[in-house]
Amino acid sequence: MKKILSIAILCSSLTAQLYAVDVENGYRAMLTEGREWIYKEMQPDYECMTDEQIKNGEVPYITNFHSLLVGKTVMFEDKECHEILHRKDEESTLFGYAYEEGCKIFFYALFADDVEGFSQPINYIKNQWQVLYDFSATVGMASEMVWLWSSFSLADIGIISVNGCQYTRQVWKSEDNGIYLIVEGIGSETGFLYIENITTNGASTQFVECRDKGQRIFTCEDFNATSGINDFHATSGLTNAKSSEYYDLQGRRLAAPPAKGVYIQDGRKVLK
Repeated sequence: MKKILSIAILCSSLTAQLYAVDVENGYRAMLTEGREWIYKEMQPDYECMTDEQIKNGEVPYITNFHSLLVGKTVMFEDKECHEILHRKDEESTLFGYAYEEGCKIFFYALFADDVEGFSQPINYIKNQWQVLYDFSATVGMASEMVWLWSSFSLADIGIISVNGCQYTRQVWKSEDNGIYLIVEGIGSETGFLYIENITTNGASTQFVECRDKGQRIFTCEDFNATSGINDFHATSGLTNAKSSEYYDLQGRRLAAPPAKGVYIQDGRKVLK
């Protein structure tokens, strides 16, 4: 069983809280009980359009909020995993299961069609384990993630600072320069799951923020945060271990890795 180290990080405007970090890989865990991804769904309200709105082409919207929540640890298919709950109107429904292994997150969807609260079908294979995120990927590697096509490869790895906390950010690019950002411990720009934002009837679902035990730790805008490590990044030219560079958590470059403690090597947190 992996050892888990809880490091207390004091974030601006937040009280100190614990973040699970995998000791072996310096990995910021994503599946911690109580972590929640908040979504905003905007549905066109055509029935309530006034004559003036019809004339001006202005469509009123009904806004609802719902979320995906990491629940308790359970045994499922001989795997120790977390329940993933869909919460709407203060009611929770078992949505699927997920577990982390080797800096990869695996997801088992219980739904493959429309789910109330999501305005677009979620194109995950029902009743099958699939790779949702891969934070062990190296630069140049093609995507194996279920929601990201294999035409995408990992172009860059860097560190961003959000509310005083350091996060590893991946930049995935396709041959036609499509870009997706993925942040360790948070997920993609659409939250826990990849969801198409716009549907044919004009409804849209947007990721709003990620909370940990009720406290906001990340928002949709934070994916584009500037680097917290003096613009440090890992590129395809940084694949040789001999070219590794080391930084402390404040972004200061180190001549060599410390004998003991937490540091950054090639865009990843390492603990000795």
